Amino acid sequence: MEILLAILLGGFFGFALYYVGSTSSFNLRSMLSLRYLSLMKIILFAIGFSSALVSIFALIGLFDISHLSVKSTNLGVIVGGLIFGLGFGFAGKCPGTCVADSSSGGLKKSIAIILGGLVGAFIFTLSYGSFKELGLFDIMDIGKMTLFNISREFPSVFNIGFSGLLSMGIVIMIIAYILPMNVKQRG
Repeated sequence: MEILLAILLGGFFGFALYYVGSTSSFNLRSMLSLRYLSLMKIILFAIGFSSALVSIFALIGLFDISHLSVKSTNLGVIVGGLIFGLGFGFAGKCPGTCVADSSSGGLKKSIAIILGGLVGAFIFTLSYGSFKELGLFDIMDIGKMTLFNISREFPSVFNIGFSGLLSMGIVIMIIAYILPMNVKQRG
């Protein structure tokens, strides 16, 4: 039953990506170059909306926050994220949009990007033991960081609780609403 639910939700997510135009390389590059902000508005609104939903469900007791698992922050993940972002910008696609775009004419590019990601993951898997023996992961581990808990010395950036998270979600949705769709270029 869980796998069926995962397939249905994945299919719905892929349809949503396609429907909002996030499978288009042009739209993604335009967003990354801050020329066409439609996708940015959608992403910001989704962040604000999900923040509001989490806070409302937690406040009324429908959601147990202990189900969320915050992973430890590692500087290697930040470096990997920057490499991922560069690849995202050059290719104009991320793994999720590749899969969604594979059925709409971008099959070759999508396969190349997905294979590139798998090769990179395979190389990392092969080198993981060497990096671990060097103690590199321990050195770069900076613990669990969230807006509510940065470190032992700084327990929170915003001590706002769930009502504050709800307010922040609403503010993010308002920002998404008022952002312009297009940014005029100088010249």
